[in-house]
Amino acid sequence: MAEEPTCPRCGCDLTLVRRAEVQARQFIVRAVHAWVRGDHERARTLARSALVLDNSLLGRGVLQCLEPPEGQDNWVIAHRSTEG
Repeated sequence: MAEEPTCPRCGCDLTLVRRAEVQARQFIVRAVHAWVRGDHERARTLARSALVLDNSLLGRGVLQCLEPPEGQDNWVIAHRSTEG
């Protein structure tokens, strides 16, 4: 989609769509910051919120990094304890 405020084909106002895309990117940035701080639950919540607004590849990738594999609820703790 072009960055114009209206659709060049039909003239539909895309302002709300643009705002949703911006907000989704902000949620992803906040999710990564929470992840770095070690607040993994908050990071997952923010990443999921971003995907509700814009189902982007970046959002899906961030969430995939944050989601524990099936049946491993303590994955982040176990993963971090095997590093270094």
